[in-house]
Amino acid sequence: MEKFKTVIKSRAFMYFILFMLSVLMACLSTEYDYDLFARLIVGEHFFANWSLSYNDFLSYTPTHIWYDHEYGASLIYYLFFKVLGPFGLILIQAILMYLTTFFVIKTQDLQKNSYPPTLWFSAVFLLIIAHLNPSLIRCHLCSFMLFSLLIYILEKSRKYNSKLLYTIPLLIILWNNIHGGVVAGMGMIFIYMIGEIIRRKPWKKYLIVLLVSTPLLAINPWGWDYFNFLISANTKTRTYVTEWWFVFAQRHVQYYYSSFIISLFAVAIALCKKRFDMTKFLALITTTVLGTLHVKLLSLSVIIVAALYYKEIMKLICSNCIRLMEKTAYILCIIAILYIPFTHPYTPIINLNKFPIVECEFLKINNIKGNILTEFGLGSYVSYKLYPNNLIYMDGRYEECYYDREFNKLIQFVAAEDNWKDAIYDYHTEILMPEKTTRIYEFLKDRPEWTLIFDGPNAGIFLPSSIAKKEYLQPSHDIKYYEKNIFKTNGEFGKKDEERLINE
Repeated sequence: MEKFKTVIKSRAFMYFILFMLSVLMACLSTEYDYDLFARLIVGEHFFANWSLSYNDFLSYTPTHIWYDHEYGASLIYYLFFKVLGPFGLILIQAILMYLTTFFVIKTQDLQKNSYPPTLWFSAVFLLIIAHLNPSLIRCHLCSFMLFSLLIYILEKSRKYNSKLLYTIPLLIILWNNIHGGVVAGMGMIFIYMIGEIIRRKPWKKYLIVLLVSTPLLAINPWGWDYFNFLISANTKTRTYVTEWWFVFAQRHVQYYYSSFIISLFAVAIALCKKRFDMTKFLALITTTVLGTLHVKLLSLSVIIVAALYYKEIMKLICSNCIRLMEKTAYILCIIAILYIPFTHPYTPIINLNKFPIVECEFLKINNIKGNILTEFGLGSYVSYKLYPNNLIYMDGRYEECYYDREFNKLIQFVAAEDNWKDAIYDYHTEILMPEKTTRIYEFLKDRPEWTLIFDGPNAGIFLPSSIAKKEYLQPSHDIKYYEKNIFKTNGEFGKKDEERLINE
């Protein structure tokens, strides 16, 4: 019995509970993200050719060099998917969320005279991260995990003069080849340097790390051109990409306000302290401002709050309340974990109203080939299911491949503006697949030159009236059929691009 109590109270058991809770949160992720299928395409193409594609082979519109700032994450995700199927995607998300939490706890341990890390606090942090990132497996989760690791290294160096600081250049090389969020890491090193200068503490070591790390950003498949791309991508205005909107946008305020309030609460705590730590405060205020401007970055602020302001938050809670919350947390977490088998983690998540699943099946069974114009959010799934029989106008890779000119034409098409035809006739567009919620969908139904040949759950499919037939095979509407075949493709991503062009 004593051994059992010892195990229950051990740090290892807390980590086990947190990992299983991470698995549950991944299982409960609401749906696949639009860009997941583009990530799987990159992984499959790479392992078939053992090289990256520097040119976009999925689109029929003009594109520039493909700067895939998520290629490293794509390879990792594809390997997990290839070995474990859909559960592999759940598992890698769980691992990333768990490691983010783990490094936050390790940073909490560095705070002197602080309450030991608690399960309830870590579980709440994990729930907030899952809430801010509801779609299954996004590449920026890699950056959040590496960001929490970086904060741990910076704090350990600051408090204990640890030589671990000099491993950061290696971390930057790794991060740079996994996700473009490496810019946040470089920025945080700079913030620590400025903070320590203001505090009149040793700061030159941070400058050295910055000077060494900056040229290492050229270690990637594109060299220094990639560095220029990162600067351009991180200063780009993404008016039509909602996750880059600010927190007070009408679409976001109800969903994100709680996390925003947590960040503001931490700012208030920092300002009320008698012993003001400028380095911590700069890290907090910077990430809070970024999270306010772009809700996608709110997770960075939450990481800073949990990792650097744990001591201050715990001081506001009485010891008896902490012990009660800790006991309650263990009970609730264990009960919640028992729900994992009922989430069907091996079954793909299907949303017929988000992805053109039935629509792509219609095109496939009727062998309708040609260039497809659809919203950029749907493009990745269409490519995954129909390439090489069908090429797309564009997809969510946005600045990685495409020019603003083509993107603006797509926006005008979707809104059925006066020049809506430009997106069709300036390129060799043969099939239109607008979402049913768009203005262009209703507009096209009244155009005699286009015929609606299939009205799916998510989108309509239009062909030129001159070639549209009266009858087509109809796809299944059985959800179990699509659960079984959601990841089934034409299997052509493995062909070398020059091989495909020769065959065409």
